[in-house]
Amino acid sequence: MKKILIVEDNAANMKLFCDVLEYKNYSVEKATDGLEAYEKIKSMQFDLVVLDIQLPKLDGLSLLKKIKEENINRPKILVVSAFAMDKDKQNAKALGCEDYITKPIDIMNFLSCVQKLTK
Repeated sequence: MKKILIVEDNAANMKLFCDVLEYKNYSVEKATDGLEAYEKIKSMQFDLVVLDIQLPKLDGLSLLKKIKEENINRPKILVVSAFAMDKDKQNAKALGCEDYITKPIDIMNFLSCVQKLTK
């Protein structure tokens, strides 16, 4: 079973991501801020991290940068953000995310991205 860390501070979005992924038989771990996610990524193995950008304590871009700089054995990262500008996507990809989708999410597109990244 593939293990996914969802990093999201919005309770409704967290529930949606968890419900959809658990329904598709993924094992799901949760983090509600960037520091919590950082600690989990350092101490646990994940096949994928679904990462919001606007997070408390440590934002998503700073988390990506920290992981890259510290050369942590990291999983693939799918950014899911309300920031829809090309510049935002380019910044996230430059910091190492594999894919970037914008909110509100299309469930089928989200699942397609998750499946592609967890193969």
